[in-house]
Amino acid sequence: MKHITLLCWGCFFLCCACGNSELNDLENVALQDAVGIERATDVEILYSDSAVVRVAVVAEVLLRNTDKKKPKNIFPKGLKADFFDENHRQTSKLTAMYGEQSMKERVVYLKDSVRIWNYKKELLETDELTWDERNKIISSTKFVRITTATQIIEGTGFKSNLEFTDWEIYEVSGLIESENLVEVPF
Repeated sequence: MKHITLLCWGCFFLCCACGNSELNDLENVALQDAVGIERATDVEILYSDSAVVRVAVVAEVLLRNTDKKKPKNIFPKGLKADFFDENHRQTSKLTAMYGEQSMKERVVYLKDSVRIWNYKKELLETDELTWDERNKIISSTKFVRITTATQIIEGTGFKSNLEFTDWEIYEVSGLIESENLVEVPF
């Protein structure tokens, strides 16, 4: 009888332990649904045009906010993007320490050590950049530095095509002439 009583108590505690674990799992699912955040690691996103990959984005962490009114992708640990032409030749490379992509607006906000290199051996450096996916334009209203093979140009405000091959700085504040200033990482 003593063994049966101990067995019953053991089963009771085992059931309680399992029940609480399952209850915690259900609470976590409910919390995740309420918050609306999906998390993925080691992500690669490919954007194509007419079945040709034009942009490849790589990120260590992607947080997807599934809010129906303002869905967005958040790259809290930064991202890297490679841009390609129609012949799949790389035209430019972008890196940033943080990014947010507004899905409805189709705009990517990048900040913190934003860098873009192009095949013409030019480098853009800024702290904030906006990538308008619809109009295929990148821009900034902040301080920018563009280093070419022979010049360093500094200013405030910038606009370019997506490939960073046709750009302009709005308020130039400095210009330095030299040679062999940029190494392209591709």
